[in-house]
Amino acid sequence: MPMTPQYWPDKNPNFIKLALDRHIHALEGWFTKWKISINATKTEAIMFHKNWISNMINKFPKVKIQNKIIPWSKEVKYLGVILDPRLTWKPHLYVRCKFWANTRKLFPLIARNSRLDRERKILIYTAYLCPILTYAAPVWGCAANTNLKILEVLQNKTIRTICNATWYMSNTDIRNDLKYPSLRDFIKKLSANCFKNIDLHDNPAIQDIGSYSPNIKIKRPRNVLL
Repeated sequence: MPMTPQYWPDKNPNFIKLALDRHIHALEGWFTKWKISINATKTEAIMFHKNWISNMINKFPKVKIQNKIIPWSKEVKYLGVILDPRLTWKPHLYVRCKFWANTRKLFPLIARNSRLDRERKILIYTAYLCPILTYAAPVWGCAANTNLKILEVLQNKTIRTICNATWYMSNTDIRNDLKYPSLRDFIKKLSANCFKNIDLHDNPAIQDIGSYSPNIKIKRPRNVLL
């Protein structure tokens, strides 16, 4: 069983290690009591910092669980989302490899010379390919425009292929004619619905989560994830 995420805001890695050790010690006792096995080999630690430097990882104190050292990682994957130290989300947005792999499988159906009508081609893209691009979008939807552009290019190329568009047709005109939203607009709508459902959720644990009001004047502290 892999460890769940835990966060501690602090500027001193040694203080973070102490907090982690206390948490791990408490968890080990609880897991032993309830006979739950911990898979230490699938546990990683990552430090988040806006001024991340690659050689910083060698200066972090060692963290152990079941007397096994937990390695510090430059990026980790949790529930299919890749987290990097600066939370730029750029490593996660390289899902384009997975996108193209699935596109090649469906290419005979959505190709320019396919006999399938345009509505069914768009339906195939919406049902099978678009979810690959927008998976967990409410989490990384705040990524920089340069990173989001990577996914927008994929969508535009696919839709142009589906519509057999010529070079002089703009992507905006094609989407307007199809009445199909841009990737950014779709992510905004998806995120708004997600956070709205969270506010209306009847789970007591979710209701106890305090509201978050970002303040750009407050300097964000360093956090750790285990």
